[in-house]
Order: sequence, then structure tokens, then C-alpha cells
Amino acid sequence: MTELRKRTRVKHLKLDINRRMIFISDIHGDLATMKKGLQDFGFCDNDYLFIIGDIYEKGDPGTNLEIIRYVMELDRTHDNVFVMAGNCEEALRFILTPMPKRNFLYYVMKRGHSILNDMADEMGIEINENMDIPAFIERVHNEYSDIYEYIDTLDDVVIINDTIVLVHAGIDSINNIPEYSMSVLKYDNFDTLSHGQEKLTIVGHYPTRNYRHDVSCVNPIFNMRKKIISIDGGNHLVKGGQINFLFLESLNTMKFTYRYVDHYPKYTMTCDVNYEEPDDFINVTYNNNEIEILDTDLDFYLVKHLDSGISMWVHKSYVYEDNGKVYCYDASNQFLSVRKGDVISVIRVANPYSIIKKNGYIGLIDTKYLENVN
Repeated sequence: MTELRKRTRVKHLKLDINRRMIFISDIHGDLATMKKGLQDFGFCDNDYLFIIGDIYEKGDPGTNLEIIRYVMELDRTHDNVFVMAGNCEEALRFILTPMPKRNFLYYVMKRGHSILNDMADEMGIEINENMDIPAFIERVHNEYSDIYEYIDTLDDVVIINDTIVLVHAGIDSINNIPEYSMSVLKYDNFDTLSHGQEKLTIVGHYPTRNYRHDVSCVNPIFNMRKKIISIDGGNHLVKGGQINFLFLESLNTMKFTYRYVDHYPKYTMTCDVNYEEPDDFINVTYNNNEIEILDTDLDFYLVKHLDSGISMWVHKSYVYEDNGKVYCYDASNQFLSVRKGDVISVIRVANPYSIIKKNGYIGLIDTKYLENVN
């Protein structure tokens, strides 16, 4: 029987210093987008591919089993593919002993989008408050033992040529690796909290947008002073999220580049659009997001961010109330200037503004400039 707590698995690799390396993380069930990136960016047998956790969970319903089976087969048939654990992979471990009924039902009914929901659908079992949870867990464990066993073998810390450290969320010190894995699989705000790493450390887990308090951007963050590269583009977690592909030309050159893919529809601009920049940029993140509603215009509220005093237009669906206070999420005061011929991702079409992304930066544009976009 698998232990309820997973002991940290550490792997030391000695790889060819002249071959390209590709690093991705936080796919969250988005197999189509992951495949598109691998194809568009020319992944081949001469590359090394590292998947740094959070393969499934939080994406669209029905995608979790599809992607874990694909990754398992990719891992089995390619000796140049290395798959690591993330905190979302631990969803299966949590039900081994089973968790309290209230917690289980919250996970599969309120949060949803879980591999457990997909397993229930595949087995023809309805998730509801009256279900026999112990029987369901026993059946899941029996019928999906191959997935359980595979997840249990995934490494938590990978050290490449004693030069680069890979870990899903973060680690205080590579010289003091925790006995159990969860502390390195769920380490929120790692780049901010870390005092610096002994070796260059590549992590996912925490969307890079949450580190930025000025502009809304989901591109990788290269904090070379702390020796940390954060690559979680917030795919299926933040509006405008993406899967970042980090490329290392070779260990010999240590030259990094990146590109990204996302699942949003694309639009080619037919004209130039220019906006003046505000005096102060702001990117509202989930832990500092109380607002006051000042005005309304069609699908948007004009709100004031209480902590900064900065005003911005926010789509009404991004505004919510809790205990008598009003908050918003995934908001900024950034309008994006574009040029004719630019290809943008269209995140949400609304009026009088739409939310778009250009080169990893998320912001607003007047919808009148998006011709024939629904």
C-alpha cells in the first residue's frame, strides 16, 4: 500500500551538455495545447524534455485521464523525457485513507475538474452527496492502479549535471532536502520568499502573473540574482494563462530563451491602436484585491483598488462580494497598444472593451477595433 505521505524522491542526472533542453510545467489537463507547443517548437528525440509537475487538475472536465495517459506513454517510450511530480498529482494520494466525507465532496463537487471526477465519469458513477465514498475510493484504487503506481514513482527534485535544480514549487536549500515531498510541491510565492539558491533552480506552481504587481504578464521570470527561473504561465488558472516553454540551448552555453502557447482564439489586427500609458501601472493579484465600485459601462465596472487608490475598468464577471466587501481578480489598468498585423489572443469579447493578450501581456482594447470577432 502506498504511503499517505510521499518521501521526497531525488534524481541526479548526467546528460549530454550539447543537447537542447525544454522545460514545461502546470499543463493542467491541456493536452491539445501541450501537443501544439511540442510540435510548433520542434521537439525531437535529440532534445531533453522535462515536465515539472501539475500535469492534470483544474483544466476542462474530461481532460485529466487523457493527459496523464499520454504523458505515461510519452515517458515509457522516450528515454529523453523526464516527468516530475507537482502538488496536483497528489490528489490521488489524498483519498487513499479516505479523507473526511465533507472534504471529499467539496473537492469533487465544489471544485470539480479533478481526475477523480473523470474516473467517476469513465466508470459510470454519479458523484453526489449520497454516494458510497469508501466503495468509490476502493474501486478507483483498483481500476486505476497503473496511474497510482506511476504517480508514486515521479521524482520531486531533479539535479542536472550538478548545475540545474528542478522542483515543482520551491526548496529552501538543495543542501537540506526535506524528507517528505509536499513542502517542495506546494511552496507558494517561492521567488519572493527565497533568500537565493545555491544552484540555478527552475520551478513552476505559482503563476508568474502573481509575482508582478505593476503589469499583467504571464511570461517566465528570470531572477538570476536569486538563481530562480519561474515558468508557470497560469494555464487554466488565470485569465489569459499559457503554457511557457523554456529552452536551454545547451548546458555548454547556458543560453535560455522561451516561447508560449495558449488555448485562446487568435486574431490578426487590421489597424494600429495606440493608448497612452497610465502614470502608474497596477496588476491586481488575489491576495490584495479589495475594490470600490465607482461607475458602470455596459459589461464593465470602473473600480478603485483600495490599497493603491488606482482606478481601472474590470469586467463585471471578475468582481465578487464576500462578507460585505467587494473584490476583483485578474484585473489591471493596462490597455494594450497594437500594430496592424499583430496576432493577439482574444481572452474575452465584451463591450465596450475586450480582454486580449499580446506577447504574454494581458490588457484591454476597445472592442470596436476587433472586426467580426464574437
